[in-house]
Amino acid sequence: MAKIKNAAEEAISRAKAAGAQAKHQGGQLATRLAKKTVEQAGKTVARVRKKAAAAATKVAGKVTGSTRKRKRAKIVATVVGAAAVAAAAGVAVASRRKR
Repeated sequence: MAKIKNAAEEAISRAKAAGAQAKHQGGQLATRLAKKTVEQAGKTVARVRKKAAAAATKVAGKVTGSTRKRKRAKIVATVVGAAAVAAAAGVAVASRRKR
């Protein structure tokens, strides 16, 4: 009878220990999942913030006319670059003719 009682007590203590361990691991798992969720939320917030900033910049550029100025500057730079290339090609051709 004593053996059965001891075996039952051991089984109960093992079950309690297993329950405590499961509870601890469950808490760890919940923490891990919560961290992941918070990380994802942070990334989403950052993405939305970037998009909002880009939209605000776009609107500000249209209002102030800086977008138009930037486009003009690009066109001017392209024309100047093309002229420089043409001039360099002309110099190369002229130097060949002299020979």
